[in-house]
Amino acid sequence: MSFIDIKNLNKYYSEGRNSFRALKDIDLQIEKGELLSVEGRSGAGKSTLLNIIGCIDSFDSGEYMLDGENIGRMSESKLASVRNSKIGYVFQDFCLVNHQSVLFNAMLPLFFNKTPYSAMKKLGMQALDKVGIADQAHKKANQLSGGQRQRVAVARAIVNSPSLILADEPTGALDSATSAQIMELLTSLNREGTTMIIVTHDKAVSDYCTRHIEIKDGVLSCLPQKSKDDAF
Repeated sequence: MSFIDIKNLNKYYSEGRNSFRALKDIDLQIEKGELLSVEGRSGAGKSTLLNIIGCIDSFDSGEYMLDGENIGRMSESKLASVRNSKIGYVFQDFCLVNHQSVLFNAMLPLFFNKTPYSAMKKLGMQALDKVGIADQAHKKANQLSGGQRQRVAVARAIVNSPSLILADEPTGALDSATSAQIMELLTSLNREGTTMIIVTHDKAVSDYCTRHIEIKDGVLSCLPQKSKDDAF
């Protein structure tokens, strides 16, 4: 079985008295260590699929297996545990607590699994060091540049050593030079073995990925695959 195994998945949203089918019979298998881009126009269903894979959103029919576990059969408390232990998230708008320190933001996932503070601080500093921003640990998040803020967001995503990182337009708020730095950072994490799924409409970002899928009007199709050597 693949690390991620999705079969015949459907998602509906209500619009007044009508129902809108956002995802249509999605079949998708992702192996451990893959670097996958999810591409398509705004409103096509990219973020919906990412949120389902990230156990943030539910689905209406089909099956989703993550690392051998049936996500559709899990309770809310079990889903929360999976989100916190197996999945890291990187968002376009960073989603930092602006009035708190960089270290606080990096440690945030550890508060939810009741990690002792001394261990939290050590893990948070290790994550910040890994993304090259440990020297900013005691600054407030709103004192940083956009690129620095996204590095904090990546540190927060990896602090629990997740097996899967989901990135939704991770460079959308950054200039091209800073975007390249963030993508180099993300791909370095992938080369260490972390499975990574990146939602993007930016070709410069998708070029870093080694496998590509496209969603159009809720329907998934596979785009030509590249070798890892072609991605760099």
